[in-house]
Amino acid sequence: MLKIFKPCDFHVHLREGQLLKYVLKENNKNFQKILVMPNLIKPITNKNILSKYRSFVLNNNNNNTEILFTIYLNQDCSIIDLKNMVNEKLFFAAKLYPLHATTNSSSGVKDIKKMSKYFEFLENNKIPLCLHGEHIHENDDPYEREKRFLDFELSWLVKNFKGLKITLEHITTKDSVDFVKSHKNIAATITTHHLLENTNTFLGNFLRPEIFCKPVIKSVNHQKSLLNAALSGNSKFFFGSDSAPHLKNRKFNEFCCAGVYSTKYSVSNILELFYTSKKSNNLNKFLTINGCKHYNLKFDNTLISYSRKKDFTFKKYSKFKNDSLINYNHFKNYWSKN
Repeated sequence: MLKIFKPCDFHVHLREGQLLKYVLKENNKNFQKILVMPNLIKPITNKNILSKYRSFVLNNNNNNTEILFTIYLNQDCSIIDLKNMVNEKLFFAAKLYPLHATTNSSSGVKDIKKMSKYFEFLENNKIPLCLHGEHIHENDDPYEREKRFLDFELSWLVKNFKGLKITLEHITTKDSVDFVKSHKNIAATITTHHLLENTNTFLGNFLRPEIFCKPVIKSVNHQKSLLNAALSGNSKFFFGSDSAPHLKNRKFNEFCCAGVYSTKYSVSNILELFYTSKKSNNLNKFLTINGCKHYNLKFDNTLISYSRKKDFTFKKYSKFKNDSLINYNHFKNYWSKN
């Protein structure tokens, strides 16, 4: 048995409409706080879009889960509009996607050095900046994008905006672990699948489209660095699943969508990882404390008991309308709430 605080997920994709209702229910079961991403089909770039989305999400939040909203930061955003939203406390953080980096990023930023006025606004108003950390350029190597982002974009950003609080999201490399450790005001989220998978498990024997994601899963050496960072309890690293639901017909086809839907079993997978690594004492740090500390948030420290069920029968597919969502799971054992 393990007793932990109810976890937080600081990187969640709820999507829209009926799919949002379904995915939000799964999040309600598992998390006390979730940080919701803004890359909808029509991205959340202004107060009107955000207000409608907030209302829909909150009206379907049938639990006491705290929903933290984000704005999609690009050059379509108005500083005046941002000020109004800040005054009304409509969003918690700003999310920046490089142009064409991942799902629904066709409105992303091509050159972050042209975004200085926005970074200055965030810095002055103490609003965190969440980054999809990849350098996107024609004919580049997807396995090098994260390292190039550190070299070309993030190094410039931390040099010029020293007071800006930054979250480098879903890191995948030793380079990012080292960068985060060596810079102030930066922390990083790590996903379930980047902790538990590597290039060999992804495509070494059979290609597994259900775990195709961006940034792509990296080598075992990078995976080891992520594991060391997460398991250590280091306050700069915390949980953000980047759980991204796509229907089965969009994952298993010739144009596979990037995204891993991990919400259903993410807590169980993390508990099993820490338990088998003999690092259970650091679970609360990774799943709750570190993220809340980075974002200056209070959290519920009521302890919840989880029991381990061996050789559990996991549900790979969850039916949704006339299709299914693919649930990511790694281990054979399952941790359930008592």
